[in-house]
Amino acid sequence: MTQGSLVVGLAGKAAAGKNTLLQVFLGRGFVVIDADQLGHEALDACSSALVDRFGTNERKALGRIVFRDGKALADLEAISHPYIHSRILQILRTLQGKPAVINGALLSRLKLGTILDAVIWVKAPVLARLKRAKARDDRNWRFVVRRAWVQRKLSAQDFGADVDIHSVENRASPEQARANLERILDRLPHFPERKP
Repeated sequence: MTQGSLVVGLAGKAAAGKNTLLQVFLGRGFVVIDADQLGHEALDACSSALVDRFGTNERKALGRIVFRDGKALADLEAISHPYIHSRILQILRTLQGKPAVINGALLSRLKLGTILDAVIWVKAPVLARLKRAKARDDRNWRFVVRRAWVQRKLSAQDFGADVDIHSVENRASPEQARANLERILDRLPHFPERKP
């Protein structure tokens, strides 16, 4: 927790449906911090190091490189994650006690465990995630499957035993997933209530 703010991580594998749940947090007065968007910022902020290592800082080109090479992915994270971590802390310091939700697939790799009060882990079947990713990202099937393979070991347990973790199933409609999340948050006394 940072300066009295409630800080929640919204995580899950790519195309699990994290963004569909943001409305629930906005309805409770949370400020959204998009870790994936900060990752895009990091491409410019860390441009020199990325170009030195990969020959480019262009997102799609980097995706083609790192989703087929585990060492390249680790190098990308080593370059970009410190920037993303620092920006998240910077944003949290400006919130003056407002609750925040940090949205991103790779939150567990950003070393945020000490500041998170809870994690909402979004789950969806692999076939549903692949179809959503293909429709959303306008990428070929090879890329979509390769990214899913790289994330296959991502787990809520990656956050460690000290973080309060709650799973939300996103198997059917977005409305049902949001209702599932609302029920979880209603049971947790430290979460802000829904605004009328």
